[in-house]
Amino acid sequence: MAGKLFNIGRRTSRKDKQDVQSSSDTPDAESQGSSSRFGQGDGDSPNVVNNPAGQIPEDTASTRFSDKSSSIFSRGRTANASSKNSSNMSGARSASGSSKKVFGNTYNDLGKPLRVVTNSEPFGTLSTVLEEKSKADFAKENSARAAMTSTHERETSSLPERAANSCQQELFHLETNLMELMDDVHQNVLNISKAIILAIEFFKDFLSSGRVVVVPNISSENSSNLRNISKIVFHFLDNLLVSDGFSNSRSILLKRYVQFLKKLNIDPMAEREPGSNTLPYLMNFCIDENHTLPNTSRLTKLMEEILKTDSSIISDQTGAFIAPIRRGLCQRASVLSIVFGIPNLQQEHYEMIKVLYSMYPDVHLYLTKDSIKPCAKVQSPLNSSKFQEGIHGDQLSQTALNDSFGAGFSPPYRIAENPLSPPISMSISTMDSSQMTGTLGGYVFPQIDKTSKFSAFSGASFAITSAHVLLTESQDYQDVSVPSSVLQKAYLATILKESKKYPENSQERMAFVKEAQKIKEQLKWHKENKFGQIVWGERSMVNQKLSDISIIKVNPTYKCENHIGNNAKFISDPTLRFQNNYVKKKIMKIKAGLKVFKIGASSNYTSGQVNGTRLVYWADGKLQSSEFVVASPSPLFAAAGDSGSWILAKSEDQLGLGVVGMLHSYDGANQQFGLFTPIDDILERLHDVTGVHWDIEPELD
Repeated sequence: MAGKLFNIGRRTSRKDKQDVQSSSDTPDAESQGSSSRFGQGDGDSPNVVNNPAGQIPEDTASTRFSDKSSSIFSRGRTANASSKNSSNMSGARSASGSSKKVFGNTYNDLGKPLRVVTNSEPFGTLSTVLEEKSKADFAKENSARAAMTSTHERETSSLPERAANSCQQELFHLETNLMELMDDVHQNVLNISKAIILAIEFFKDFLSSGRVVVVPNISSENSSNLRNISKIVFHFLDNLLVSDGFSNSRSILLKRYVQFLKKLNIDPMAEREPGSNTLPYLMNFCIDENHTLPNTSRLTKLMEEILKTDSSIISDQTGAFIAPIRRGLCQRASVLSIVFGIPNLQQEHYEMIKVLYSMYPDVHLYLTKDSIKPCAKVQSPLNSSKFQEGIHGDQLSQTALNDSFGAGFSPPYRIAENPLSPPISMSISTMDSSQMTGTLGGYVFPQIDKTSKFSAFSGASFAITSAHVLLTESQDYQDVSVPSSVLQKAYLATILKESKKYPENSQERMAFVKEAQKIKEQLKWHKENKFGQIVWGERSMVNQKLSDISIIKVNPTYKCENHIGNNAKFISDPTLRFQNNYVKKKIMKIKAGLKVFKIGASSNYTSGQVNGTRLVYWADGKLQSSEFVVASPSPLFAAAGDSGSWILAKSEDQLGLGVVGMLHSYDGANQQFGLFTPIDDILERLHDVTGVHWDIEPELD
């Protein structure tokens, strides 16, 4: 899919052939382009402009496609590298002669060295100095001295500017060496083992250099050098060193990169949870409004163009996806990245990454074995390790053994404090389902006038969840259970199986039997007091968007309010209490980077941020796209069984919560992305189908 979408392997146009012919007629074009690119002429360092104190020069390096891409002419840019390692590499390649043969044509190195004065030259050939000077000459000399004095004062007063320039020069040299190294890898001049050794040496040279004066507030937003260096390191870690045989090399390179960031006063552990003692690792961050990286708008347009591609001319593995994000150890050093999720990775996919590597100079591309899947859970009654937690008789206290309610047991699903007023985000399934289970999203209410033909539904309450959770059975208008009867039956089966490990009439076995009896009573009560009945649902593409909605008419004996409950076990955020656990508004305009959370029946409370660019994936034989959440700070956002849960956000101007959308899918392997349908799309679709306006608040009398 990606190869065709990015136009890889396209037929060469006449203009391309003319460009190739023009390049072959000008063998020194690369060196000329390199000089003009940095504005240096014959200099060895990048052109540095004067900057305000303590600031990084304006970054324009990413406003164009990469001109440092791998090609047969890319060797020319090493003229600007002053590193000893880079010089050794260049010298080794040129030891056989000064001419190069490319595609049968021989190109000779052109140009001559600058003229220098030697001891053998007579001093008489130099210009003589007149002993007598006119008044005009004295005036010119005084003017020149004054200018020199002024220049010295300016240089003395701009030490921060000189420090910024020095830092930029060292970053430039490190970047140049690493880019040259990556070219050699992609052209098979160097193998991975040698390349990683050289890369580590380049970082050691930078760290040991005494000329690097750290500039405050340097980040990937204002330094193209830092972005390009980070991209190369990430390319090593994510694509080239994925084999277990390179685990030691990965660790050493990551260690050097961490030291490199610390030298720039960037904390690589800034995004970790408080008290976390984990080692540094690459994290995914959302594309938001607070971190403006170059090429962000281009990336958004690229994803929009991909979505417009005719699905009939492409094909890919089911669940394959392309996700634009930011990636790095921390947000200050993160770079724009494109994740290619492939369920079954092949060598051809890694070759594709090599081809796409130079598409943008500072956009990282990497592969992961992953796919987009619906979030519903297919439960196996006796094979879930989750049900084994907290049910071992030898670990129960005497109080728990004597408690007729089995207080020592902890069911793996939420139980409402008041069964007739269940909060949102509880588990849900059809009454007779044996496998499929999900999450109750929330409650919606039709806004019906009593004079309308639908007046019979005035004041009725409806629950909402994903259609694939409830519409997998053949029977229509099924009864629904909250909590999920699937999870209750699976828990009961596990309890009974575990009880048989203990002797008859033992205290441990009696505790298990009491817990099993309690579950049976709950199942009987829910069957007699049905939560509701499915009245409508669909899972289809509507206006190039996935509509995965099912609504349940709730039994009038139940009280329906959009609140998340007060169970601290399932809600770890201490601020979500009292009035702050009621959903009071709809968030129609979703800002990029909005902090959100969800409470799923499987993974409970998790948080993340809304990504600014939509994800594109292949499902049901066509391209689809969706808004999605990137997990933060924990690398987990969704799991199987969370489908249907509402994506919520705290209100900034008042107590209460706002609903952003409803979760329908996730990336099954890494569980870092949560795909959702915005709440305004859901309510609009319900209006289109029923002709009635819907809201999250009951209609006022």
